[in-house]
Amino acid sequence: MSAAEVSSQDEYQLSLNEIYPREAIYGFQLAPDGRLLSFVHQGSKRVEEILVNGRRKIKESLHADLCLMPCEGGYPRRLTNSGDYCCPGVWSPDGVSLATEGPDGLQIIASNGGKPRTICKSKLHHPGGSWGGGSHDADFCYLKWSPDARFILFATRDPPKTTLDMVSTDGSLLRELFSVEGYISEWDWSPNGQKILLVTRNEDGWVGDVRLLSVETGDAQALWNEENYEYQKPMVAWSPNGEDIVLRSNRSGWSKLWFAKTANGRLEQLTLGEWDDYSFRFSPDGSRLVYSSRAEQNGTGDDLWLISIHRGEKSDRLTKQPGVNSPLAWSKDGWIYYWHSSPVEPGDLWRVSAKDKVTQRLTWSAKVGLEKKLSAPEEVRITNKDGTQIPSLIYKPAYSSEKKKYPSIVWIHGGPVYMRRYDYNPFCNWLANKGFVVVVPNYRGSFGNGISFMNAVAGEGLGKNDLSDVVAAARYARSLPYVDVARGIGVGGVSWGGYLTLMAVTQAPDEFSCGVAGSAITDWTIQQAQTEVRYYDHWLVGGWVYEQSERARERSPIHFVDRIKAKLITFHGEEDRDVPFIENKSFAEKAQRNGVDIEYITYPVERHSNMKPENQQDELDRTEAFFRKHLQPWDFRDNPSAGQLLVT
Repeated sequence: MSAAEVSSQDEYQLSLNEIYPREAIYGFQLAPDGRLLSFVHQGSKRVEEILVNGRRKIKESLHADLCLMPCEGGYPRRLTNSGDYCCPGVWSPDGVSLATEGPDGLQIIASNGGKPRTICKSKLHHPGGSWGGGSHDADFCYLKWSPDARFILFATRDPPKTTLDMVSTDGSLLRELFSVEGYISEWDWSPNGQKILLVTRNEDGWVGDVRLLSVETGDAQALWNEENYEYQKPMVAWSPNGEDIVLRSNRSGWSKLWFAKTANGRLEQLTLGEWDDYSFRFSPDGSRLVYSSRAEQNGTGDDLWLISIHRGEKSDRLTKQPGVNSPLAWSKDGWIYYWHSSPVEPGDLWRVSAKDKVTQRLTWSAKVGLEKKLSAPEEVRITNKDGTQIPSLIYKPAYSSEKKKYPSIVWIHGGPVYMRRYDYNPFCNWLANKGFVVVVPNYRGSFGNGISFMNAVAGEGLGKNDLSDVVAAARYARSLPYVDVARGIGVGGVSWGGYLTLMAVTQAPDEFSCGVAGSAITDWTIQQAQTEVRYYDHWLVGGWVYEQSERARERSPIHFVDRIKAKLITFHGEEDRDVPFIENKSFAEKAQRNGVDIEYITYPVERHSNMKPENQQDELDRTEAFFRKHLQPWDFRDNPSAGQLLVT
């Protein structure tokens, strides 16, 4: 690549803050009268090292506040100013107040402003982690007001138990309603205030229950058992009429919506088809649902659909926007508010009329000039030699030319129960804009393709079926007319992607010329013994490693370093608890003793993913330099670039 070409491509390069955004808006909630929307504006994110009991740890500080904006869009008004409110505000039934978690615990804030009032100092449990989750199911586990506005539901956790608590809005009464060994992932108060629907998850993570809790007695009745919990986490909600119940369940082999007339009634399948249906919201009168679905999608995106709560009416497609669309609220005047994101749009609030399907955009979060740096991937289905169809995305440089060829990298997502969707993915755009064709396969184990596809990664399929799909993606990349294979194909990934990278270079050593592995499993015996997600690894291996010792050894890259031909670089945080750091250290040292060309990079204090900006930038710089050195063609007109000189 000439110096002139490099210079012309600078304008397409994504910055660190564009790859790992520090700002965000999320947690949209519609006021009962439909006039205002509340949301959280995260204005900055600070990461620093602190000393705890003599050990250095990372502390992340989110500077976020609650804001209000008119429902038709407009300039927002800040409701808080301290920067300590990363938990969304939930409107009281009368629309006068919002409940949230502030710096001192559970607080109530008047919607017209004023000083927040703390009613409970408990630290709340946030199921699912991030409030801004991509599927926007998080509000099923927000604080919940009782219908008479006298009490608020919330959860706390003291491992191994999770507790559902109720506090009066004046703070005078705090009562424990229900406790379980495991997790409570969501809850919903019945319209009459007498019952609570809740979803619990066992410690093993793969089995859960939908329960019906009596507020008066505290008795909990198990209604429905939910297996394959991690495919799409179950969601359950009362309709506004207080009789009908809708459940999102994986029981049919796909994520589908089910319906029951009463809490003790028989479940009937509401949505059909061999695709997933995701988030849902009721119409104000409870007669209909809006839900996101992959129906009629050839790829991994989805759209909003309408369906009657009682069977007999065909679903009606509401939107046709390429990308991912998640319903948030349905107003009394017929507007449905939803979140839309795509490969070239980070994500914004929209609304659509349930009557005439007219759409209106309410927010613009992308910074000026960002769209130029992004290009939508091509969605393809790669056929493995055993006939398996692998949904995949192909990213090209935003400046790509039909007259040029580019080296290719197979980038493997983590999980493995995860899916790379037709959504905003700045990392893959960043990597592509460095001059590569990036192929991202949704290998077996990924969700979005049914339970059987996900389960194919566990047990005997561990490191076998998923690896086969990764190899198929590499062979597909070689067949593309715009891919330069002169220096081979690269492979990389983080977490499960890192594991499959090391499996690829040890089990298929002739397929890849170089690899980047971050936070990678290398030894299943150490992994199961020391990880904090042991239930997950028990499912993957198909038992404990001492029960499956032969499989655990066969699927551990550390035992096959003598097969490696590819150049390697590995990254790992020294405080990683998901994939214990000692695994990578042992692998790197053994590989070096066997003469493998491997760079071994560690980050003190960091855990499973780098959080400190300087470490994130370092990992990006090293990844770029590594792939440039080992994949891109040399040019005699160029003096070696600074990027090439970074790696020797």
